[in-house]
Amino acid sequence: MQYIVGLFNYSSLFLIVFFSVFLMVTLIENRKKIKGETALRSHNDTEAENTDYPSVTILVPVFNEQNTVDKTIQSLLKLNYPEEKLKIMIVDDGSKDNTWEIVKKYNNHPQILLHQKENGGKYTALNYGIANCSTEMIGCLDADSEVDADALLHIIPYFKDRDVGAVTPSLKIQNPDNILGLMQSAEYNMGVFTRKILGFLDAQYVTPGPFSIFRKEVFSKVGNYKHAHNTEDLEMALRLQENHFKIVNAHKAVVYTVGPRTLYRLYKQRVRWTGGFIQNAIDYRRMILNPKYGNLGMLILPIAMYSIIVTIFFLSFTLIKSIFNIIDTYKKISVIGWSFNFNAFSFDWWLYNIQAPMFIGLITISLVIFSIWYGKKLTGVNDKKMIDIVYFITLYSIISPLWLITSVYNTLRKKDASWR
Repeated sequence: MQYIVGLFNYSSLFLIVFFSVFLMVTLIENRKKIKGETALRSHNDTEAENTDYPSVTILVPVFNEQNTVDKTIQSLLKLNYPEEKLKIMIVDDGSKDNTWEIVKKYNNHPQILLHQKENGGKYTALNYGIANCSTEMIGCLDADSEVDADALLHIIPYFKDRDVGAVTPSLKIQNPDNILGLMQSAEYNMGVFTRKILGFLDAQYVTPGPFSIFRKEVFSKVGNYKHAHNTEDLEMALRLQENHFKIVNAHKAVVYTVGPRTLYRLYKQRVRWTGGFIQNAIDYRRMILNPKYGNLGMLILPIAMYSIIVTIFFLSFTLIKSIFNIIDTYKKISVIGWSFNFNAFSFDWWLYNIQAPMFIGLITISLVIFSIWYGKKLTGVNDKKMIDIVYFITLYSIISPLWLITSVYNTLRKKDASWR
């Protein structure tokens, strides 16, 4: 057992060091590109020509979104983009609350198209929208999200590369005002950094529901959305990568989304996300360690799957070891009675043996802090808070195993996590 633990320790250390260096080298190599990425001119610019702006339809699938859908629509109407080039299609997937009554007030708006259908799930609402629009570009915006006014202007220039099939934005938590919100804010800022680097590596494995934009022709070549274990945005990204379409990231295209405000809702969301990743990775296992799929197949997917295996192993090992320690302590107390030796807890840094787990922890924490800081910098949003990083480092490692274990369990049972 000690040999196996050592094997996991040192292999994990190697991968973390290798991956950290790899990310930093990729960042350094592309720093000039990051600085040089610019948006289209605003449509208010008198020199701008409409030929610069492809036609775009933003699909907003809604199901029981009465509390957020109006703000979502309002944010889309404030986009700096020629009105004649932008359509907003609301697809009500059989809502049972007042969502439809709220969106009906936009019935006569020249940019907004309203559709209703029987409930079939988010992916069916997206496919319904795709079938009913004819613009050059198609985007999606979840009904609990709001876009920055210049987001689309930052995204469109990336499509000058004909190999680009989709462009993803930078996601941020909207108004984080409690511990869970701040923790998620740090996580999302880290995601901004990670998604940008993965874009340079042609290794993005998710096209997020909040404001990913696609060429319409992509869907005719690879097909429409699928159920995909309730993570259709992840499966679509893997399918695009399998068909060698580029997915790039527009780091200045900022989208604000509402994060779960309770631990239970966060747990449910992450069980769906994590389980969806595992099950989609299994469905696309032909890509793993396949050089035909570049960095995604040879590096990102294998490391992601290995990290899940390592985490489950150490959680199980720690739990089993703790149980045996409790049993051993109970036996000692039963024989010699209760005693407490303060000297047993003495600590001497000079005699401490710094082992692989400590290196792993230090390197991981350093990478986390840097990626969160750099993610904030990339979006250009003034955010100098540090407490979110503290919450993320201290809390995430404690609560994330909850949804990881459940996700692995659901995968073994071949069970999809519920949406809500």
